[in-house]
Amino acid sequence: MKSIIKYDASTPPRLKVLRRNGLARRYLFSALLIALVPLIVLAFMYDTQYVKALEKVTESRTNARLAGAENLLRTFLQERIYELEALADIPEVFEWLTTASPNEQPSAEVMTQLRQALDSPHLYGVVVKPSRFEVPSWYLTQTLLDQVALDQLPLTPFANGEIIGPALPTENRPGWFILRLSPTGLNPTPEAWIGLVVRLASLTDQVKDLSLTGLQNPLVVTPQDVPITAVGNIPGDSSSSAKDIDSNDFIEGWHIRLQWLGDPLLGPLESARFGLIFLASGAALAVILLSRHLSRRLEKQVTPLIEGADRVAGGDFDTPLHTEGTAEIGYLAFALERMRLRLRRLVKSMVDVERRAILGQFSAGVAHEIRNPLATIKTTIQALSRKESDPKRQKLMESVDHEIDRVNDVVQLLLDYARPREAKANKVNIIDVVETVKILADAVAHRHGIELVQVEHEPVYAWADSAQVRQIVMNLVMNAIQAMEGIGGRVTIRTKQQGLAVYVSVSDNGPGVSADHLSHLTEPFFTTKTNGTGLGLAICRQLAQANQGNLRFQSVSGEGLKVTLKLPLYLNNENQETV
Repeated sequence: MKSIIKYDASTPPRLKVLRRNGLARRYLFSALLIALVPLIVLAFMYDTQYVKALEKVTESRTNARLAGAENLLRTFLQERIYELEALADIPEVFEWLTTASPNEQPSAEVMTQLRQALDSPHLYGVVVKPSRFEVPSWYLTQTLLDQVALDQLPLTPFANGEIIGPALPTENRPGWFILRLSPTGLNPTPEAWIGLVVRLASLTDQVKDLSLTGLQNPLVVTPQDVPITAVGNIPGDSSSSAKDIDSNDFIEGWHIRLQWLGDPLLGPLESARFGLIFLASGAALAVILLSRHLSRRLEKQVTPLIEGADRVAGGDFDTPLHTEGTAEIGYLAFALERMRLRLRRLVKSMVDVERRAILGQFSAGVAHEIRNPLATIKTTIQALSRKESDPKRQKLMESVDHEIDRVNDVVQLLLDYARPREAKANKVNIIDVVETVKILADAVAHRHGIELVQVEHEPVYAWADSAQVRQIVMNLVMNAIQAMEGIGGRVTIRTKQQGLAVYVSVSDNGPGVSADHLSHLTEPFFTTKTNGTGLGLAICRQLAQANQGNLRFQSVSGEGLKVTLKLPLYLNNENQETV
């Protein structure tokens, strides 16, 4: 087999040993051993042990298995009795059974209880007979009553209730029986009673584990002496034989029968031995061919993983690994791909932490070294402006003053990103925040020919820092306005509550953002504006995360951008932790 491990003279001896003990080679020998040894043993044991083993399977522990199945059947019926007792003990149901006038319809509370009882997969419906009713009322699919006369079904006592039926299955409907209970007593004849219409197949399903393919078929024999299969049907051949095994009655008139299906087909032992020898030879050849095929297939699957692991070891965390493969190789590929993604996030996180640390030091120096001279320059410019009589020079000084403010804003952005203020969560009326932002941004939007719209919504409250939420929303609105400078358009602010979260979305119908840029919008210093700093959305994301929220961006180039802020819902809970 061609090795998938690349090595040279400097390769450690351990890798050479791995090559000699390759997985495909070990698989070949293991497969030959696993395939041939059992066949040889089977050929030897076939003559001497098969008949004995067959008898042991059919005879040993039969009584214990039957007893276990009887317990399962009784337990199933007892569970339905408990459900029926719980239903009959409900005050509204008991009162209706004992006091309802003839043909009086049950109340909504009673109907609700009856419907809840029908949630069980083992039930078809409920039948009730209040004490003053002449005939019982059925709450089930009426086709189940086809060709059924209730007074002709057998009656069997069980626990503190009775079993009516079963109604045997036909071609048009399944079988069922009634498990009834009377709050007024069953003897001599119950005046009022309530019953569950139970699937006969649910009862007979309890004996399915008694089945031995080709040997025994478990049946439940009803009081009508009709056998029912484990799936609830009447078998095509219901005749009994001397080899059938009948259990004791698990309830009066009901018992289990293990139907003997006949001796299995036994070919001539001599022919079987030759067949096994031929099979062993064919299996050995097939294993050899299969192992060669699997070794080549294994090489094709593992080689890309080794190459991908080498790329990751070399620092390439962006190239996806080849994740196609079968069984364990596929799982290994997905595990390596998850490792790559986690390493990429870890490295990115570490770079981000280091960047913030450096930026914190840098911004502190900038604040000290730039703000003080800026303050002096601004004061001087303002003093000169008041004494300047030339309009052109005064306008120039105003421009210098404006640029000083802009430089100061950039410094403040650096400080905000590098050393964010800790969020102080409280109950925040999001509608008030949006309205405040709209009032502040309306003038700017109007000046640029942009319509700022707030979609009306009922008050909704978030658990966050109100000042930081207002800063986020204001930044998103101003970004949307700036994106449509010179072209006009509409900016829409929507608020909604969904689940345990509050969502504030700001959307525009501007030029949008390309798919390549969309994933980089919150990266520090990334901007598509000619005069932008690239810190606005990075700070917004930082503030959203500080308030246990996040930002989501949706855009189609040429159709606008939608930014959604998600915040935790205020739960009016004293134990709600502060962010």
